[in-house]
Amino acid sequence: MAFPLSRSANHSKVSSAERRRRRLEQRARSNETPQERTQASKERLHLRLSWVVGASLILVVLGVLVAGYYQEFYRPPRVWAGQVRDVQFTMGDLVERIRVQQGLTGTVDLTKEPFDYLQRLLNAEILRQEAPRLGIVITDEIVERAMRDQFYPEAPAGQETDPGQLEQEFRNNLQIVLARAGLSEGEYRGIVEEQLRLSALYFLLGQGIEDSMEQVEVSWIRLDVQGGVSASDVITRLEIEDFDAVAQSVGLSAGFADSTGYVGWVPRQAFPDFALPLFGDDETGQKPLAVGEISRPVFTIEGIYIIRKLSDAETRPLSDRMRAKVNFELVEDWQDQ
Repeated sequence: MAFPLSRSANHSKVSSAERRRRRLEQRARSNETPQERTQASKERLHLRLSWVVGASLILVVLGVLVAGYYQEFYRPPRVWAGQVRDVQFTMGDLVERIRVQQGLTGTVDLTKEPFDYLQRLLNAEILRQEAPRLGIVITDEIVERAMRDQFYPEAPAGQETDPGQLEQEFRNNLQIVLARAGLSEGEYRGIVEEQLRLSALYFLLGQGIEDSMEQVEVSWIRLDVQGGVSASDVITRLEIEDFDAVAQSVGLSAGFADSTGYVGWVPRQAFPDFALPLFGDDETGQKPLAVGEISRPVFTIEGIYIIRKLSDAETRPLSDRMRAKVNFELVEDWQDQ
């Protein structure tokens, strides 16, 4: 009678086979030459180095991608741009303001606007913080009234209108502007509030402007700072040519001079950059231009000016245009201070 093999017998055979396999492997390894063992070790080392180098390259590529994303997309909007007391502004705030302006006006001159808009952003915050001290209060009702003055439709004279229809047209007009500028109504209200606050500052400072001021009559030639006409060439031409003719040939008006360069009566406060050549300075003893004399080039942010003085100083009534310019300079000076 045959009996099945017991588990202990099977285990014994398996253990015997395993021991024989191990002895054969040890014998084979003992028969390897030192050169073969060294070559195998080198191959294993090269394999490990390949994995390390590959992993390092992957980490370097990932690092470059992360650094590029940080530099191009994350860091720039968060770069500090300016600060008014404890309120900070980043480049992201500046970009947002430029985007809003582009949406509202349709154009932005990026060759000079970024600095101008940063300054306006800071000036708006200065005024916001100082408004209570100046007695300037812009309520939600004032903002709402200003927005309605801008977008509320005018009913034709003598024609009956539906108030509900007018209200709907007002909302439609407002939504068109908001969509074009990419703004929410709350953001637009904030911009309107800034504008109203600035208008209130103009009115406040303008109340102190006198009706009559000491003024001189002038003409000037304005040149672009980056234009193709040099101030020295203009001065050379003025030695042999008539001032009005040269002004008509090369002058660029900024809203004050006509085609011949004639400006009119100008107070000292309207153009601070021209105060010395036009009015002189008693403290330093600097004499003003003589009547008919032409100044050396005066360099300003707005351009290069060559001024001809047409009269001595006289106290005269202030024109509306010069009153507005004096008011502008007062606001600029307040912001600088």
